[in-house]
Amino acid sequence: MNQQNQKLYVGNLNFDATEDQVRELFGSFGEVQEVKIVMDRFSGRSRGFAFVRMTSTEDAGKAKDSLNGQPFQGKALVIDWARTEQRDRPQGERREGGGGFRPRREGGREGGWGGERRESRGDRGGYNRY
Repeated sequence: MNQQNQKLYVGNLNFDATEDQVRELFGSFGEVQEVKIVMDRFSGRSRGFAFVRMTSTEDAGKAKDSLNGQPFQGKALVIDWARTEQRDRPQGERREGGGGFRPRREGGREGGWGGERRESRGDRGGYNRY
């Protein structure tokens, strides 16, 4: 049996919810194999969603149908089937140059990456690039 059919996405989760509390909630619909609350890697706090793997697809379906939209710790849960993991997905094309943050050059003006702007010579107005 495909284990992916047993895995549920749990969204709009209270930031203070624990894995044990989520396990207890889903445990009333069948045996819970795994609960994983996704944490922010920088702050260490919950990101407000989790994944729950049930031991059977039938139990996962019952939990999904029963808990979707139901309040849990003051927030209405969003329950759906988890998407398949894409570890080897293509990264897309890389483009050189273009947008993004560019630091200001020391003692120069912004936008001086194509050469410094200098005042024009003679009677020509504006700026010329050398």
